[in-house]
Amino acid sequence: MDPDDDADPRSGVVSEVMHTMAEALRPLVSKRAQKIYLGAFLFFCTAIAMIVTSTVAYGIFYYRFIPQAGLERIVHLQFGEGPPWGVASLGSDLVPSLPYDVQVELELPRTPSNLAAGNFMLDLALLSRPSTSAAYDTNTSVTTLSHSRRPAILTYTSPLVDTASKISFMPLYVLGWHHEAEKLQVPMMERVQFARGWRNIPGSLRLELHSSEIMQVYKAKVTFRARFTGLRWVMYNWRLTSFVVFGFLFWSVSMASTGLAWVVFASLLSSRGDTSGPVVKKEDRSATPIIKKEEEEIDEPLFHLPIAESSKTAEKRRVTGPEEAEKEEDEEDNGGIADEDETDEDNYLYEEDAEDGRGEGPSEASGTGTARESAHARGVQRRRSHIIQEDHRETL
Repeated sequence: MDPDDDADPRSGVVSEVMHTMAEALRPLVSKRAQKIYLGAFLFFCTAIAMIVTSTVAYGIFYYRFIPQAGLERIVHLQFGEGPPWGVASLGSDLVPSLPYDVQVELELPRTPSNLAAGNFMLDLALLSRPSTSAAYDTNTSVTTLSHSRRPAILTYTSPLVDTASKISFMPLYVLGWHHEAEKLQVPMMERVQFARGWRNIPGSLRLELHSSEIMQVYKAKVTFRARFTGLRWVMYNWRLTSFVVFGFLFWSVSMASTGLAWVVFASLLSSRGDTSGPVVKKEDRSATPIIKKEEEEIDEPLFHLPIAESSKTAEKRRVTGPEEAEKEEDEEDNGGIADEDETDEDNYLYEEDAEDGRGEGPSEASGTGTARESAHARGVQRRRSHIIQEDHRETL
């Protein structure tokens, strides 16, 4: 058995499978598919770029729109003649038209003098920025923008409770992990706002402690807490949700703007391409075109030789006369042409019959075709002889 016979079916199956796969993959690699791939790639790159842009834009907007929520300033108290007092600079961190809660934090030791002081007063004043004199280049005046006085007192404990607390916390006191001190948080101002303008924004503060006893203080601090409302409150308290929502809105607007700009740019390019096409030269069609006419060439024989008439033609000329004999010859020529047309149709039908009956034995069609060819040749010969006789007659 020939091994090629076994390989042919396999190669046929493989070629069929490859052809099927090629037909299935052809739409995926067509020009239309390539345009779709390019458009998807450009859309993906644009979307990634717009996501990065929207993230950066939201961060900038959050930083500019949401002010610092908390502001703390350490106050270094001055002790000497009069009550303890201290001044601290606020800088430019406060925002106008935004309510603030202001409180004072004091860390006081539980000394006998502090406990004996009982209630004491805290005096807080917010001062404007100093105005500079143009003539002398010195600070001339400072205005108090807001002022508040609030009382404070250390927490009272009975001697028995105080002794039990000290005994229980004795190890922490010995190791230094706990101190005999108390932190007081005294609210001084609630929802205080400042008008717009640098003169209305406080630039410094002044804190004083008023007491009948000399007080000891570990640390004093003033804290400003912003009270957000509206959109600021939402963005500050729901940061992740606000980032997703506003980032998506910014991304959508950016994508829509980019798509609109792309459509406008593409339309401009297409319009420019149409106007800058090839210029067709216009010809003047008012003048009538001149068409060159060529003379038809007629094939004429080089030598006009007389042709002998056949015996039948000579007898016809003697019996009927020369004119009637020529008419009969013309009729025979026309009949020959008709026979030629019929012969062509018969040959066409014969060829179709031969194709249908291909592979069979010889038939009568071969003899018929030979007879038709001989009739066709005789008709052509008669026409040629007739034309030659007419030319010979004209020359005579």
